[in-house]
Amino acid sequence: MGFIGHSIPKLESWFESFSIEVFASILKPEWVQEALAACGRRGERDRKLSAPFTLWLIVGMGLYRSLSIQNVIHRLGNLPGIGSLWENGEAPTSASDTEARTRLGFGPLRMLLEKLRDWILLTYREAMSWKGMLLLVLDGTTFKVPDSDENRRRFGLPGSHRGRTAFPQMRALFLASAKLRFLLTGLFAPFHRAEIYLALRMIPRIPSGSLVILDRNFNAWQFLVGLRRGGHHFLVRARDKMRGVPLAVLGAGDRLVEMPIRREARLKDPSLPKTALVREISARIQGQPFRFFTSLQDPARFRASELVLLYAQRWQEELALDEIKTHQCPYSTVNRPVILRCKSSRRVLQEAYGLVLAYNLVRVLMTDAARQVGVEALHISFLDSLERIRSAALLMAASPTCLLPAIFGDLLKSIGRCVLPRRRRSNPRVVCMKMSSYRLKRKAA
Repeated sequence: MGFIGHSIPKLESWFESFSIEVFASILKPEWVQEALAACGRRGERDRKLSAPFTLWLIVGMGLYRSLSIQNVIHRLGNLPGIGSLWENGEAPTSASDTEARTRLGFGPLRMLLEKLRDWILLTYREAMSWKGMLLLVLDGTTFKVPDSDENRRRFGLPGSHRGRTAFPQMRALFLASAKLRFLLTGLFAPFHRAEIYLALRMIPRIPSGSLVILDRNFNAWQFLVGLRRGGHHFLVRARDKMRGVPLAVLGAGDRLVEMPIRREARLKDPSLPKTALVREISARIQGQPFRFFTSLQDPARFRASELVLLYAQRWQEELALDEIKTHQCPYSTVNRPVILRCKSSRRVLQEAYGLVLAYNLVRVLMTDAARQVGVEALHISFLDSLERIRSAALLMAASPTCLLPAIFGDLLKSIGRCVLPRRRRSNPRVVCMKMSSYRLKRKAA
């Protein structure tokens, strides 16, 4: 039986098909095996850390962000009241788990995220739709990564007027559901790679028949025309200097305009037309003028006031990123930013995919719990739900199989009671903390 606990023979088979019980009904075991097989990571040798266990370890690292990797291994592999996956309860060393994560790579995690995305689209498509279109938001963010030579070369150090930054940064672009906050697709790249470049790579990954809400940073014709050619619609805030030729008035502050496409853009992409027909909507929000461009040109079906209110849903992705950075990754503040653990760039990507996987799995449980109690999923507290899931994961790992359905049902009821108080909130763009006055620490290049 090797290193598997001698007192519980069935742990031998559990190790090769390991899963975190609270998520096992969502992240199907066959998906895990298919992802490992497709990437050639199943492995035939008898190791202390099998490929399935290592994959779930990455997800566990995304769920238990406040724990060290060794403590995550201990929590997953040493089951109170049942036994240990390792002889004498001695978990693998940190060197062993580093080797195991290096062997696994990030390919299986990326493939598993795609399988989960397809299942989410199949299961919750109606709940994520608006007037027959998937309502999605595209936006980017950055993650600070450990300061190692490899991470510096792979991701780069951002510059500023105060000098070089303290940590390398990884740029990320996410496609999120505006109604349920699932992160359906993510792209990761060096910091100096522009978001619009990643957005062009994102077009083939956008589900068919989508309405994508964008901020004005994505107001580039190569991208917007690419969305339309892919069968998608867009709603984007217009830049102040973007002006077109009015063709028809559709209503108050609502008209069709012909927008010229600059010659420089057409030289980069000869397939672009010289002009683009868009609908321009003008509105005043809290006394400030705003303009929006959209490809939804039917004023009877898509009223201008309706689209202006719909644009506010763009903030849902900001809230999703806040849930990851502030709540899923605790203790994240201006002076203590989110820093992924790994000093190898490939393990950084692996950890990032695991973080998104864990976030989506939590969101699935929140959505199912909200359906049971008849409330909107966005009215459920992410932080409260996360704490209940962490507690249930430990309890379900140590419980007999016959009790798991009852514990899982109680978990959903408990999450359903985590309803946020309804209040009007304002999110002004202001800084809450000034820059530090401490002297700058100089680092070798």
